[in-house]
Amino acid sequence: MRRPRKSSDYREYYEVLKYRKSEKVVKDFSYSSRVKVALIFPNKYSIASSSLSFSFVAKLFNESGISCERFFHEGWFRKYYSLETQSPLDEFRIWAFSVHYELDFFNVLDLLKSRGLPLSWRERNKNHPLIIIGGALTYFAPFMFWEVADVIYHGDLEEHLGKVVESFLLGEKEKVLSSLLEIPAVSIPPEGKVFKKLATCRNLNDNPPHSHVIPSHGEFSGRLLIEVGRGCIRKCKFCVAGHTQKPVRFVKPDVFEKIVRKYKEEKFGLISATITDYPWLDELLDVLERYSIKFSVSSMRMDGLNLRLLKLLKKSDQRTFTVAPEGGSQKIRDILGKDIKEEDIANALKMGREAGFDGIKMYFIYGLEEENEEDLLAIKKLADFARSLGYNRITLSLNPLIPKPKTPFEKRTMLPSHILREKFSFLKKILKGYRLTFESIRESILQYRLAFADKSLSREWVKIYKKFGAKELKRHILKA
Repeated sequence: MRRPRKSSDYREYYEVLKYRKSEKVVKDFSYSSRVKVALIFPNKYSIASSSLSFSFVAKLFNESGISCERFFHEGWFRKYYSLETQSPLDEFRIWAFSVHYELDFFNVLDLLKSRGLPLSWRERNKNHPLIIIGGALTYFAPFMFWEVADVIYHGDLEEHLGKVVESFLLGEKEKVLSSLLEIPAVSIPPEGKVFKKLATCRNLNDNPPHSHVIPSHGEFSGRLLIEVGRGCIRKCKFCVAGHTQKPVRFVKPDVFEKIVRKYKEEKFGLISATITDYPWLDELLDVLERYSIKFSVSSMRMDGLNLRLLKLLKKSDQRTFTVAPEGGSQKIRDILGKDIKEEDIANALKMGREAGFDGIKMYFIYGLEEENEEDLLAIKKLADFARSLGYNRITLSLNPLIPKPKTPFEKRTMLPSHILREKFSFLKKILKGYRLTFESIRESILQYRLAFADKSLSREWVKIYKKFGAKELKRHILKA
């Protein structure tokens, strides 16, 4: 641990140290390898700490003989210190970004600029850190980073972990790049190489993904995260997971139990596309009951809910459960490919009350071409039905449809912003009395434009950012 020399850096140093001290470390490492990797989540700590992949990738590298330390981003950061040892970012020769959200593109640019690094690979030399982009975004929308990255790794790290580690150990930047060229899941823009195959780890049971730290901030605060399933058996037309993460893989109950037994004093967060599609759900619940584990889940489908699961969640001190009808009307749900019926929703809501829940959060998508006023009013009808059952805390999350690459909706276009704003105003009007959360229409359109970027747009955007900054670049993208 090395304290900052400038008084202006103290605030940042102690901000990072505060979060590190708030974490419970369940597996520590020496961080003494000659090869040091900075794993950077380009967003605030509360979001980074809720990402199992962020923690697990760091764990994988450290178990493989690479010193990997975690970093997160705040807009006011200038020096950047690691969570593990509070070492400044400049001491690391490999910067690996774990990018999960389109808008984090701007955070990556901001971070590079704040550290005085050239934003384009064309302007960097052998003395600059190696810039690697990985994370969920590389499964479907990597090309916004084509001008920025020295390397883009597409897909699951476990599939080519050995080769990546072998490459990093070579030390010299040119040798590392040359070795990474051999991996089919890697794109190297300076070489013009585009990946041939998305990396897919076919077996989660050899090294079941779980975190090595327990955060006290974020969505899963106080919980050890375990991935029980990767990929999705469903094919909702708006969702990337069901169309890019195949085959679907699950951690077996006996493997899951080994982790639970080891950390049985902890609370757990179970990560999967939807826990209700886990094929051995009853056996998994048996394990949780056997060890009296309190837990939460990342997602549930309304047509797969069962009373036992809900009662155990309630027993785990959860006051609200979350579901996603997506469409208020059956017409919209059918267009979205959601594959749930009115009776599934009614049964799920009734079951939640039977389990003792008085709070519910429901996710909805609006902004389809086929949508009319009746479809929007159907959202209110569902909310009113929930209230009639006795839910006294009802939160509705309403988000515009954002077509994504690699999905059946990739050829759709977002509705114009003025139409989306009209729908937004109508929903706010008819849903008075309910707690509402809306995703920003402006940011949703930015997500859409960024996701469909190609290599030439990436180069254009970097030039605009260099000359005018992030604010002007966002304005330019929105006008395109």
